[in-house]
Parts: sequence; structure tokens; C-alpha cells
Amino acid sequence: MIFKTNIIQRVFLTFLLFIFFNSHANNLKIDGLSKLNIDDLQTMTNIDLNKENFTDSDINILIKDFYKSDLIYDITLTDDDYYYYLSIEENNLIENIYINGNIRIKDDLILENLDAKKNTFINKENINDDINLIKNIYKSKGFKFVNVIASTEKFSEDRVNLIYKINEGEQNKIKIINFIGNLSYSDKYLSSLINAKSLSFYNIFSSGSNLNEDNFLFDKNKIIIFYKNKGFFDVKVNYDISKISNNSHNLTFFIDEGNRTIINDVILNFDDSNFIDEISEKKNTFIKKLKKNNNFYDKDLINNFLSSINNLLIKFNKFNYIYQSNLEKKNNIYNLIIYEKKVEPKIINSISIYGNQITKDKTIRSKLNFQPGDYFNQNAIDITEKNLLKYKYINNISISKKLNNDNADVIIDIEENKKTGQIMAAGTFSGDVGAGLTLGIKDNNLLGSGNNLDTEFMINEENTLFKISLIHYPIASSKINNRYSIFNTETDLTSSFGFKSEEQGVSYKLNLEIDEKTSVSSGFSYNNSNRNSPTKSTSSINDNIGTFDVYTIDLSVKYDSTNDFLYPTNGSLNKIYFEYSPKDISDDSYYKLIISNDLYRKSKNSNRFIFLSNDIGISDSLDNKLKTLNVFSLGGLNFKGFDYRGVGPKTDNIYLGGNKFFTSTIGMGGSFLFDEKDNINTKLFYSIGSIWDSDYSTQNDLELRSSVGISFDILTAIGPISFSYAIPVDKNTEDTTRVFNFSIGTSF
Repeated sequence: MIFKTNIIQRVFLTFLLFIFFNSHANNLKIDGLSKLNIDDLQTMTNIDLNKENFTDSDINILIKDFYKSDLIYDITLTDDDYYYYLSIEENNLIENIYINGNIRIKDDLILENLDAKKNTFINKENINDDINLIKNIYKSKGFKFVNVIASTEKFSEDRVNLIYKINEGEQNKIKIINFIGNLSYSDKYLSSLINAKSLSFYNIFSSGSNLNEDNFLFDKNKIIIFYKNKGFFDVKVNYDISKISNNSHNLTFFIDEGNRTIINDVILNFDDSNFIDEISEKKNTFIKKLKKNNNFYDKDLINNFLSSINNLLIKFNKFNYIYQSNLEKKNNIYNLIIYEKKVEPKIINSISIYGNQITKDKTIRSKLNFQPGDYFNQNAIDITEKNLLKYKYINNISISKKLNNDNADVIIDIEENKKTGQIMAAGTFSGDVGAGLTLGIKDNNLLGSGNNLDTEFMINEENTLFKISLIHYPIASSKINNRYSIFNTETDLTSSFGFKSEEQGVSYKLNLEIDEKTSVSSGFSYNNSNRNSPTKSTSSINDNIGTFDVYTIDLSVKYDSTNDFLYPTNGSLNKIYFEYSPKDISDDSYYKLIISNDLYRKSKNSNRFIFLSNDIGISDSLDNKLKTLNVFSLGGLNFKGFDYRGVGPKTDNIYLGGNKFFTSTIGMGGSFLFDEKDNINTKLFYSIGSIWDSDYSTQNDLELRSSVGISFDILTAIGPISFSYAIPVDKNTEDTTRVFNFSIGTSF
């Protein structure tokens, strides 16, 4: 019985102590205030600061309320038997933010991402977030053990400088990337697909990848997607990182390819008699490509085929159907089924444009391939996105749709380039005309109209050019642009043709885009040509000397299916150019025709390619002899292995050129030594050509010249740089050779 009484007493005593401590109430004292007062603090909380007997709960609420204000930086709480003491550290504005100790990462990259900003109050949460952000930036660059400390220093009574001190530690790099289990694709080809780079002793342009596992996981998924797109549906990919030294690692991808799917047959599961012949023709082309691919499943080939036959639906105004594909498996045999799916066509109700602060709405609308009232078509949307990105005043674009019953509202979000005006100064070098300088003032979006203004001054060892051009894009059509130019050119031809030339004139050119690959341009020009300062008295020079009013009209057609503007590896580029100076109105009448063809074929599963380039030109005078100013020349950049204007007849050391020429170059290209992500193309080539039929020479037989060589084309921040080394194989005794050639601003 006594035992039970003791338990009851202990429980009762515990209950009394609980009541006592939870009803504990003291008065409040606040110190540390210099700029704030009690009334200011009262606006931050609903607790009456002038009352007596504060509880622990009151104090907790007060501290939370005070911390919500930007005016309070820190609070310290102490208490005794009679009072709660709140010591408040008032906040200060940030005068400057300094980044110290950072060697590998620039201040700007860190500062532009910080939550803390100048002229704002210091915030502990922001500082902690900023410390983590700085660490993550460094970790993405391979610095695994970076340390960051934040501190402040007093600048004035109410302002402080915020200082982030960084200890970077060692940077970790990937030295070697290995692939194991890849039977169908080479290490080099898979390496070109991923973002990670290895360090190579021969590749001075690669610095290796930083040790960042998020990037490697991304690369792993890229490899998986690539294999599945090629028909390896059961592929498995993993990776491992092994340490070589303190800051060097090996990255190894382990690939289990599995079996590759083979397509046995392509079946059209529909009967559209309206244009079945066109579909059958495209099907036959697709099957030929499939056979070249050993009938292996290839998503890119299939998507291109679907795109081509879906374009037929658009062509024949059939908007309530689309063609899709399905891979059907029966008895371990796969057939590709192409079927017709009925869809409800949507009418475009409205087009809204957002993000354009400078470019006018009507400028952007003029570039669209669709308008309100048209049927909504995703292919037209995709083409529009691609076309708009060609304009330099648009950095990025996203086009989305909002469906509503039978209508679709199209939303266009634009990331605009607001800095379309630029002043340019650049040095150039060409093996043909030597070193040069280009100065220019450009505006790629004049007054938000989308029109271009281009003022250019160029000087090199042969030419001095001043030119002003305006490219006008009519609002009525996105396929047309007009180019108006005024020019003044001085050309020193004394070392080749034996005289100088000064020309002033105007020109106009109309450019029309027929489709994505085909364009046509035509125009006319007038120039007043003053040819003077003859070095000798010969007919080839004297016929050029004088003042001539020259009128020309021209026409050019271009078909371009290549996969890259600067460094194509697949597709073809065909150009025809015709220039005509009428006899009745021009003092120097002639015609000129140039036909060019470049053919590229990329090797399967490799970044190597073969290419064939052909050029042929024919020209003649319409009244007398074709003046040497208008003839073709051969050598230099257009025929490597020979000097600029080094091929062709000469008289008394004066170059005569020719009325006709041709060149043909065959070769193989690719990144033989370097990684293609370094934008370096190596090409082995063999060229053959000739120039003949000069009106000032009796030696006009078609004599073949040839050369063999190697070139390196490098894409850099200042533009393409090309190096070539070529040795003449067949040459004439009068020809001048040059084995090494170099140019900035042009490629092979």
C-alpha cells in the first residue's frame, strides 16, 4: 500500500512541475536597436510588446515573426527568473559582393546566379543557398572538395560588404573514356555522340571532361536512345568511374547490345487511290534505303518516310488523316505497318506572340507558314520554328497550341536577341589576296522591322571596298527579300593583269526561297569602271584601260540538301550562276556561266565521308575580245597546289586567264585524328582541272593539271580557319606553284 502511495505522489509532483514550467511567465527586454524602435517591431507581430508575463509560446512566435522581416538579421535569446532578453542584430544593406579565391571560375558566372544582390538586405537563407550554389557550380566543373565561407565587413553605418571566400581544391578530370561490348559501333563513333571528352596527347584542342556524374548519366541515356533508335530494343548500358591518380579518372561504358531488329516487309495498311502512285514511289525509295541499311530498323529512316508521305496529305488538302507506323511481330518476324489514322482537323483561331520587345508583331507574322483560318498542321509549325531561328534577332522560339473544340489557338514564345546592332572589326587572311582588315557596322533588326543594314569597309593586298547594303523583307511574303547596295571599290591588279581599277555603282537583287532546299535570286547592277595605271603597253592591258559604264543582269539557282553550312558531310549542293552584260547598253558586254556541284556521302556508322566537287565556267565577249578583268583565273584557293592565278597562259609576265575552266576534286574527310566535337575536319583530296581559250593567247589547248594534298578546316570563335598542303602532280612549265595555303574566314 505504501508503494502505491509513492507512485501517486510522484505522478502528482510531475504534473505540478509540468504545469509550473508551462505557465512560466516573465517580462520582456529588447536590446541592440539603433535604427529601429519598439513601435517598428510592433508592426512585425500581433503579440503586444508592452504587456507583462510573456510565455515561452509568446517568445517563439515573436522570434518567428521578427525573422520574417528583412530588417532583422539575427536574434539571440537568453532568460532568467524574471526576464526574457532578446538581443536583436539589425540588418544591413549589401554595398558590394566580392568573390575571393576563385581561380578556375570567373566572378561573373558566380555573381549572376547568386540570390544575394547589391542594395538588398542580407538574408541568412539566401547566403546559405548561395554557398550551396557556388559548391554546385564547382562540382559541375569537377571540383569535388570545394569549400565556401561567407563573411561581412562594415562599409558604413547601415551597409556591409558581403564576401564569399572559396577554397577550390583539386579539379578532377576524365582522362580516358572506354567502351566495352559495343560490337556494332566503334569507340570513336560512340564517343562523338556523348558530351564527355577524354584527354588525348595528340588533341591539343580538348581539355577533357570534368568529373560530374550527372553528365555521365545523361550520356548513358543518350547511348541507350541511340541504340534503340537503331533497332536494339533490349540494349543495356551502365558506366563505371575508376581513379587513376588524385585528380584523373577513367570513364567506362559497359554495353550489352542485344539483338538488332530486322524489318522483313513494309506494308501499306490503307488504300488511298487519290495519290497511291506518289506514295508507292516514296515507299520504293524508302525500301531501297532500308536495303542499304541491311533491312535493320532505323527510326530516322522511318520518320523521314512518314514525313514525306504526310506532306502528300498536306499537298492534296487532306487534313483529317495522318500516316503513322507500327512494328508488328509475328513468329519472330517484324513487319513495318504503315496505317492511316483519322484525326479531327483543327482550324487556327488565333496566333499570339510573346517575348518580342523590339521586333514588331507584323514582322514575325510575315515569317509564319500559317495564318488564322488555316488548318492546324504540326509540320507547318515545325518548319516555322526552324525558319525563324535563321534570323539573327531571334535566339530561341517555342510554338505551342491550345485546343478548344474544333479550333486551335497558337502561342508563340520568343527569346529575342536585343543586341542586333554591332560594330565589327576583324583581321582576315587568304592565300589569294593576303592579309586584310574588315570593319563594319551592322543592324540585323533595323527599327524592329527585321530588315538588315550592313555597312562594310574591307581592305587587303588587292582590294579596297566600301559597301552599304539594305536587305528588305516584305511583310507580304516570308519567302522573298530584296537587297539594295551602293559600293565603291579600288582594285590593284598590277601584279597580275597589269593595271588598276576603280568602280562605283549600285545594285539590286531579289531572292526567292522556293522551298527549304531550293532558292532563286536575280538582279541587276550598274558600275562606273575606271581602269588605269597600265604597267606595260600590250593589247591585253590596253584593251582594259579607259572608263566604262557597265550594266549587268544576273540569275542564280541553288539547291542545297547538305547537312551543315560550313562543314557538310552528307547531301549535295548544286548552283547555277549566269551573268549577262547587254551589248547595246553596256560599254563592256559579255556573258558568264558557272555551274557547280558538290556531293557528300557520309559513311554508315562513322563520321567519315567521301566528297566530289565539280566546277565549270564558260564566258565570252559579245563585241570583241573578252577583257582580262572578266576572265576566269585558276590557282590558290580554287585549285590547291598552285599559286593564286598561277595556272593559265601569260605574256610578258602578265596573267591572261581563260574564257573557260573546270576543276574536279575527289576526296575523303572526317576527324581522322581528332574528336569531331572539336570541329576539326581533315580531308585527303585529289584535284584535276584546266583553264583555256584566252582571247590574248595562241596557246589554248586544254592542258590538264592535277594535285594531291591534305587540309585541316577548324571552326573557331573568329570563324573558319583552313590549312592545306598540296603537291602538284601535273603542271605546265609556266605555272607557279604553292604547296602550303592558309586562310581565315573560309574553309576548304
